[in-house]
Amino acid sequence: MLVYEQGPQLTVLVDPDHPDMWQQEPYCSDLQAWANAGNKIGKYVILFCGDEVRKIAPV
Repeated sequence: MLVYEQGPQLTVLVDPDHPDMWQQEPYCSDLQAWANAGNKIGKYVILFCGDEVRKIAPV
């Protein structure tokens, strides 16, 4: 995975050869923590994997 920030967006690019990697630990918890922290300051996490685009929702 490649992670970088673009203004308020934290962009996560997932290797399409390993499309489920982001759902495994410790990555899943890290993405959720980033979404939760970002939500408090007006930021958000967007994940791209091949043609799939997903916003990681804060909880």
